[in-house]
Amino acid sequence: MIRALVVDDEPLAREHLIGMLKADANVEVVGEARNGVEAIEMAGETSPDVIFLDIEMPGMTGFDVVRNLNNPPLIVFATAYDEYAVPAFEANAIDYLLKPIQPGRVRLCLDKLRAALGAGRGRQREAMDEMLSVMTRQKKAPPAKLAGRKGRRIVLLGLREVLRISIEDKLVFAHTAADRFLLDKTITQMEAMLAEVGFLRISRADLVNLEHVRELIPWGAGAFRVQMRSGEELDVSRDRTRILKDQLGIGSG
Repeated sequence: MIRALVVDDEPLAREHLIGMLKADANVEVVGEARNGVEAIEMAGETSPDVIFLDIEMPGMTGFDVVRNLNNPPLIVFATAYDEYAVPAFEANAIDYLLKPIQPGRVRLCLDKLRAALGAGRGRQREAMDEMLSVMTRQKKAPPAKLAGRKGRRIVLLGLREVLRISIEDKLVFAHTAADRFLLDKTITQMEAMLAEVGFLRISRADLVNLEHVRELIPWGAGAFRVQMRSGEELDVSRDRTRILKDQLGIGSG
């Protein structure tokens, strides 16, 4: 029996993967986590054989989770971006899943995991260290500026002047204090690019620059809003509230 922990900040992504894992009678899903902090806590509580771990999460990336695990189990990384999928991964006992994840790919992954679990703990750790080293080298640095469109103009925006990045009518815009600029990437791509420089996804539609967050406002029944320095208020989804509090240094009380 393979004991698996599933970690992803997107509820639908967790549900999708858990459903495919449960289709195998020899897999037990011992828990699911929404972020890196929960992943580390649950790994200690449940002692899984393998963690299916999203790479691009707000606050703490999949790489950060692995670095902070005590006696880490096997790691299967998952991401929507193929820039991490270098050929070296295929030789490792630890696997890599590209989103959207397909059932046939999960079955192959489980075969690899069974082989790795049978190979002993030393090989597991060796393979994980190798994969983490390669993936960390492959990770791209955050951009120095964002290219935003305003009509026919392409304006280069410094990251510090961007208050938030938001979806509006299915388009993605970078907002400054004075204007907004159309971006040519999805908000999920912008989240992955900017997580290391203080931007945090607070809802499906909004990614905020924490430097410009002035206040976290209770909004009834466990809900919150953030108030930006501009005075604008934005809703925080419930599954992002704990991560936001952690990033702002706010206790759980």
